[in-house]
Amino acid sequence: VAQAAALAAAAIATRAAFGALHSGADLPTGPISVLCVAMLSAAATQFGFRSLAEELGQDYAKDIRLKLFEHASRSAQSDLDRRRQGFHILRFTGDLAALKDWPGLGLPLLVQAAILLPAATAVLVYLNPSYGWVGLGMTVPSVLCLILSHGTLFQAHRTLRRKRADLAADMTERLPIAPRLAALGRRRTELRQLERSATRVAAAAQRRRQVSELLVAIPDVSTAIAASLIIAIGSLDCLPAATVAAALSALALTTRPLRNIMSSSNRAAGFSAAHSKLKAALQRPTAQGCQRRVKLKKGPLSVEIAPPTGPAIRVDPGCAAVLPKAVIDDVAAVLTGTSAKSDYAVRLNGEDACTLTPGTLRRLVGTVTDSPLLLKGSLRRALTLGLSRRPTDEELHYAADTAGLDGAIESLGGLDLRIAERGRNLTFEDRVMISLLRICLQKPGLILVTCPVPHPPEGVFW
Repeated sequence: VAQAAALAAAAIATRAAFGALHSGADLPTGPISVLCVAMLSAAATQFGFRSLAEELGQDYAKDIRLKLFEHASRSAQSDLDRRRQGFHILRFTGDLAALKDWPGLGLPLLVQAAILLPAATAVLVYLNPSYGWVGLGMTVPSVLCLILSHGTLFQAHRTLRRKRADLAADMTERLPIAPRLAALGRRRTELRQLERSATRVAAAAQRRRQVSELLVAIPDVSTAIAASLIIAIGSLDCLPAATVAAALSALALTTRPLRNIMSSSNRAAGFSAAHSKLKAALQRPTAQGCQRRVKLKKGPLSVEIAPPTGPAIRVDPGCAAVLPKAVIDDVAAVLTGTSAKSDYAVRLNGEDACTLTPGTLRRLVGTVTDSPLLLKGSLRRALTLGLSRRPTDEELHYAADTAGLDGAIESLGGLDLRIAERGRNLTFEDRVMISLLRICLQKPGLILVTCPVPHPPEGVFW
């Protein structure tokens, strides 16, 4: 609204200034001052408009990030594993940019144009009623072209997104194992395949660009035709040069919002293509737990595992049992809370494991594995993942020594050891040792061992 007011003031001040010049009078300071203030105000409001739009877009993007991660955290691990990693990454990169641009820039620009274009048309009508028809003849055909071409633009964005997602998935899969693929003699083969995918993405991007640039060019063509008509009408109606100059000034100020409408359509099409995939992702079923939520007190647990057919296996507190790997992996997924489905009925202290709260499973079930959950950071952080309170360094060393793991932390490199992403810089023994140290700190009521343990400790928990 402020920009529309500045536009109207600039057009009227331009007419007054040109009228004074045409009559040979002294250049009036009033219209020049109004013109200067109007242009400065338009620039200032444009800065505020862009800042507010960026804040809106970033806030929307933040909500999407949180929603995607929350949905993923509630999903079954097996469901996430079935999706290619490149698709997950694309939702946080290319898709997120497209989703942010529409509410953060496309929609505000559309609102801006919806105010500026009628204001500019009103200014043209004020200057001369015939100029109003010129303004409408410039705006209406452009909007009609925009509406008719939106489907083509959306399809171009959808095709580009699909091909880009395939390329991102291929690259994400192959980059971490590129040396191993080369060792198999597949360097040239993979390069040719990636080149074909990249060529398809480039072709789709070019098609999308051609359609969007064609739309953006329409206002320029309309402006050229409208400017010619304004001069012609001014000449035929013998209008003052000041009025023609003011009309041309108002016409020039309408070109940007009209171009903004076209670019908004491009952003709207990209948003629609990305949003349809986002909607599908968020509609994927999450892991459903039972309505009844049961808590167990801290302490040793008995476990009962009942197969679909045959007798159940019961392990009392203080006892141990050896199970086939397929069974222990299935049971571990249920007891660690990563899956609510199992071929076996599992009970802890007589309670169905699927009815236990996540906090109960997190506190009372520990796992010794060669693939512990690791995040990039220090060894101190890795050992305390999942603990409600981070122990001090002295407490960490004391817990390890008490459990018979004397010097284990030092052998790993100390608590300040930097662990790479997914623990790539750790050996098999290092990963198992981290699992054992976590058991020392967690003090669970049930320990699941899913891998061979080199040099088992003699601590009280073993």
